[in-house]
Amino acid sequence: MAMENDRYPRYNQQRQKGVALVVSLILLATITLLSVSAMRNTNLDTKIAVNHQFKEMSFQAAESALAKLTGPEHDAVVPPTVNAPVVTTTDYYTPPIAPSHEVGTSIDLTMDFTEHSPPGKYKFSGFGLNIVTLVYQADATGHVAGSNIESTNRMEVGLVRK
Repeated sequence: MAMENDRYPRYNQQRQKGVALVVSLILLATITLLSVSAMRNTNLDTKIAVNHQFKEMSFQAAESALAKLTGPEHDAVVPPTVNAPVVTTTDYYTPPIAPSHEVGTSIDLTMDFTEHSPPGKYKFSGFGLNIVTLVYQADATGHVAGSNIESTNRMEVGLVRK
């Protein structure tokens, strides 16, 4: 028996006290720091995704206002002459809230008269018609409710007059 004990030396138990505790605390602190860092990155990524979604919503809102303006039944207030002040229509169009979105959008439309063209200056569908065209610069600004996000789209619009 004495030989077996010599083959496997005993560890000094007094030297080993608390080492496992210190190692486990270091590992626990490391894992905690990695977890907190991952949570912060996840929160930041979520904020970026939400802001991107709001930016897209405001852009689409502004685009829909310009589509409504160029449609057959627009109800935009337009300035009558070149020297007239710029006309801004607040809440020109408020699209319905989609079921997948909890926030709404609104659009402001600004119309600025830029030109009273002579008859036949502009061609429509390739034909120079003998009609007068009133040209406006239209700025549609889409807003997302509950945020500071907005997008502005600009378009030159020609209203045809006989």
